[in-house]
Amino acid sequence: MPEERAHELAQRLRKAEEAASYMERLETLASEAPTLREQVSLLQRIEERENHRKEATENARLALSLAAEAQHELPDLIANAANLVNQLARTLREVDTFRREATAALSVVDRMDYEDELDRAMEEHEEEQDGPIQRDAQSIKMLVASRHGNTRVRRMIDELSPGFEVFAGCNLNADPMRGELSTLIMAKLAAEAEATRPQPARRPAPPPQTSEPAVPVTQESGGPARE
Repeated sequence: MPEERAHELAQRLRKAEEAASYMERLETLASEAPTLREQVSLLQRIEERENHRKEATENARLALSLAAEAQHELPDLIANAANLVNQLARTLREVDTFRREATAALSVVDRMDYEDELDRAMEEHEEEQDGPIQRDAQSIKMLVASRHGNTRVRRMIDELSPGFEVFAGCNLNADPMRGELSTLIMAKLAAEAEATRPQPARRPAPPPQTSEPAVPVTQESGGPARE
């Protein structure tokens, strides 16, 4: 009986020691779980980054290839655009030149009309010298001049070319680029006109003032004032 009991205890001890050894291995393995979990997570992140890197590199390669293909079209497009812009600027210069020629021509017409009207008014003035109404000749000249000049020339231009507008029919509001382009070119033409405009001659510096009082000088009028 004691031998059987001893044998049973020995078997149970062996199993207990095996279980204890197994538990020790499990505990050791369990203690490695956080480290293994972090390593697995790190490897996953590395793999994800590598996949993103490959995908981004491929996208960049494709985008650069498309950019190179598009760039090949730029020389011809820029040349064509420059030609069109130059043609547009040239046409605007022609419009401005012809309008200026019309203004100069109608200024001659206005001047002739002014001289005719002035002659008639002065003849009437001479005839009225003996009449009850006396008018000042200078006042007559100023009155006649007030009906002529730039304002009348612009009115005659409007009568000959009613409703004229430089960008009529261009529909500049249809596309913002149209308005920006027209504004840019008009500014360029205005700068060109300003650069070629003759500068007024500088007046000589006035002489130093003396203690003597200045003598007023009355200048003769060279003609009626014009607008």
